[in-house]
Amino acid sequence: MKVRSDLPLDPEVIKSIHRSRVREKTLLFLDDIFPKSSYLSQIGREIKSDPSNVKGCLEGMGERYKAERSLIELGLVEEVDERYRVSERGRDIAEKIKRSSFPKMRS
Repeated sequence: MKVRSDLPLDPEVIKSIHRSRVREKTLLFLDDIFPKSSYLSQIGREIKSDPSNVKGCLEGMGERYKAERSLIELGLVEEVDERYRVSERGRDIAEKIKRSSFPKMRS
């Protein structure tokens, strides 16, 4: 699958990634193992985070991880049979983060 780096960045995606290191680490891990997918517990082990935090960043959970800012809701990750895989849009964002061309938050 070819990753398109010319897609416009949604401000909600930028805000979501900047608000959570767990979201960023999860997205980058899933991009690194693409085209494979991973279970929640495996993602937690790999990024050294509690599985409940990983679940929150993927699906949303209460006030700490709002569902509308979750990686799945933003279209960056997809869930298939209780496993998670980065989407094409997620791969594009991961590429921008790795190249340091991801917009920085204004101070």
